[in-house]
Amino acid sequence: MSLLDMTVTKMKQYNKLPGRFFRLMPVIALATVLSAGCRKVFDFEPTNTVDASQMYRNVTDADAAVIGIYGQVMRLAKNYVLLNELRGDLMDITPNSDIYLRQLSEHNVTVNNPYTDPRPFYRVIMNCNDVLKNFKIMVQQNKMKQAEFDQRYSDVGAIRSWLYLQVGIHYGTVPYITEPIEDVNGIQDADRFKKINLNELIKELVKFMESLPSTDDYPAGSTLQTVVDGYSTSRFFINKNILMGDIYLWDGQYRKAATSYRKVMDINGPSGQGEDFYNQYRVSSFNESSITYARAQDFSSITYTPGWRYLFERPADRQFGWEWIWVLPFDRNYEPVDPFIDLMSLNGGSYLVRPSQQSIDYWDSQMQIYTFTAGTSTAAAIFRDNFPFDARGFFSFKVFNGQPVIMKYLYNYLDVNGNPVNTFNKSGKWFLTRAATLHLHYAEAANRDNQYKVAYAIANRGIKETFDTLPAAARTRDVTKWQQTFLDPPYDFDAREGDGPAYRNTWYRNQGIRGRASVKPWVIDSSKYFNMTVAAPRPVTDAEGLRRFLEDNIILEDALELAYEGDRWPDLLRVALRRNDPSFIANKIYDKLIKSGISAGAAGQARAKLLAGNYFLPFKW
Repeated sequence: MSLLDMTVTKMKQYNKLPGRFFRLMPVIALATVLSAGCRKVFDFEPTNTVDASQMYRNVTDADAAVIGIYGQVMRLAKNYVLLNELRGDLMDITPNSDIYLRQLSEHNVTVNNPYTDPRPFYRVIMNCNDVLKNFKIMVQQNKMKQAEFDQRYSDVGAIRSWLYLQVGIHYGTVPYITEPIEDVNGIQDADRFKKINLNELIKELVKFMESLPSTDDYPAGSTLQTVVDGYSTSRFFINKNILMGDIYLWDGQYRKAATSYRKVMDINGPSGQGEDFYNQYRVSSFNESSITYARAQDFSSITYTPGWRYLFERPADRQFGWEWIWVLPFDRNYEPVDPFIDLMSLNGGSYLVRPSQQSIDYWDSQMQIYTFTAGTSTAAAIFRDNFPFDARGFFSFKVFNGQPVIMKYLYNYLDVNGNPVNTFNKSGKWFLTRAATLHLHYAEAANRDNQYKVAYAIANRGIKETFDTLPAAARTRDVTKWQQTFLDPPYDFDAREGDGPAYRNTWYRNQGIRGRASVKPWVIDSSKYFNMTVAAPRPVTDAEGLRRFLEDNIILEDALELAYEGDRWPDLLRVALRRNDPSFIANKIYDKLIKSGISAGAAGQARAKLLAGNYFLPFKW
């Protein structure tokens, strides 16, 4: 049964369109969507049937269909985070968790586990198929202009590909269906719908994504691209270039992956000026997103607002758009409700999941190195302050009443004491993709494409510092031959900065993922490959050793930076499959489980299962 031509009686069993989307859209631009979309879906009497001829008449109906798909996607938020994080090494259960959450965490899932039901994903996939088919009919019948079709068809097609990537990652072997079917339960027909494995699925997704007519965002002036109350609706929609990069990354096409990611890193073009140009998606040195302190040698002076923590609390203002690429908002007045408050909050929620001790140990294993300039802006005194942990952990979780609480999703709900600011205000956000995700996946691709120094720079202290080997005292000299990569696209970065005359090139503010977090860069001895001279506790003597070392650290950096945001299990699985090394996952999960307090026997069973390559959930209808 499809989203847009079902009876209203059946509609009520499906996901409603989220009212927040329509509340945000300006009356002038999208009044027709409100009247032709919302009213059509909600206001018919149960005896009426809404068929395709009533739903696919013009571009405003097409807009309603696009928004309807995203409304259904929002209902997958809880399972998305649980499957991608609780199955990994960063999230753990609590004493309040039921047996089914325990099964996810311990990799001992039974076929009746409700969290592993593939039907919610396939319902949305089937509705995508219905919309895509009818969009083709609309453009053939001149009910939609070609450019309007290209944008909307590509958007829905990308969402379907993203959903398929998710089911492939978690179930391994799945039916790949691209045509509408009347009843989603018909997917069980093994003779009609053959299953394909993850590798085959990735190939199909590459083929489909490469066939899309557009990979651009909705253009300015589109009815689906607007700003209301400072919140750009562009953040509602999946970024097709990042998805393309992710699929190439899974497929081992690393240069193509890096090229797709770079398109987004340079979203404002190859040249320009101004705050948006230098800051958006560049992980820049502006303090709105950095770990900073007000006083030297005083951790108690760490900056809460603005800063890295504020990324997860701030309103959808201009600076929000410098980091966040794909975010779906939950509003207290509309369905679906924010599921993360109930999952994670100790107060006002059920507190079902928490940070694992393993994730806390990752942060505690790091060392901050922070530059502080004392006195006025003209002072020259520099202090290097060392704290034996990563402050991103301090902001990613908090301890209330002796219990660790994941905070990234709760900063708009809980106060500093862990109590709800307003018990009834459960508005929140589903964080899907941000600049840090983009840069870390780009670094992973660059490393596998033998661009080791670029990968190191992006993940560590940035382009300028990594590619400037002049002594500090000499950096007032001409840096024409420094602070840039001198490489072909997509690895061409120019971060030169100088004065007399003053010049600031495109990437001069880039400070790298670890630089923004004020933690020490990775230390390696690899002058043969980096053209750098650094002392190191771990010499790297060959290219493969260097590649492995960098990849291990990039995946660790994913944990430190992106914990609980839904990336962990895919990151671990991708590397384990790439290396044909199940221990890459198995040992991390074993360590998490042992630290969580379960028996060595149960932890060992999980490890043995993963070592056998048994990564996937049962595909049980």
